[in-house]
Amino acid sequence: MALSGTLASISAGGTTIAAVGSASISFNTPAIDVTPIGSVVQSYIAGAIGATGQLDIFYDQTSTGHTTLDGYATARSFNTWVLTLTTLQTVTGSAMITSYEITAQAQGVTRASIGLQFDGTVTIA
Repeated sequence: MALSGTLASISAGGTTIAAVGSASISFNTPAIDVTPIGSVVQSYIAGAIGATGQLDIFYDQTSTGHTTLDGYATARSFNTWVLTLTTLQTVTGSAMITSYEITAQAQGVTRASIGLQFDGTVTIA
């Protein structure tokens, strides 16, 4: 299913994340090599489907959603994430934060880049 529309909101564990610059979710299916020993051509089967995500925000330490992410970054736990587009399409799944990088510049905007690993089914509705 193709997603169309602009980003309306993102929530994590029921908390809305403000000031989101961009978000992406990638679905991955690894190819597993099952080539018999001695074969001159390779053979593959499809592995289990997985998903990862990336979120870039304009970081504000006074934002409730951003302080929630601060806690999730060290909690090592899965939370329900919901990405909603202006067309009301949603992507929903359980994910944990696998990377969390805050970048600040002199006299500039502070940003945070968050990496996600989804567990189980990710639904697009």
